[in-house]
Amino acid sequence: MPDEPDVTAAAEAEVDAEPGFKEGDKVWVQDADGNHHPGVFVGMNEASGWFGGGPSAYVAHPEAHQAEVVSTFRITERD
Repeated sequence: MPDEPDVTAAAEAEVDAEPGFKEGDKVWVQDADGNHHPGVFVGMNEASGWFGGGPSAYVAHPEAHQAEVVSTFRITERD
């Protein structure tokens, strides 16, 4: 929209950007204590914006036989 400030346009572009991970990518997930745990990226949590939260994703932890919704800021690439 032409009347929007640059900050709003940049924020919208960030929200609309494609995730940097694909389903099945191996990732590290940082916990509250700063430790990293292996996981597998499942997909983006499309509903996170509906509840006022930041971007989040689903990550499976095969070794622990569980999955969780994680802030995308806590996910990093794993070799």
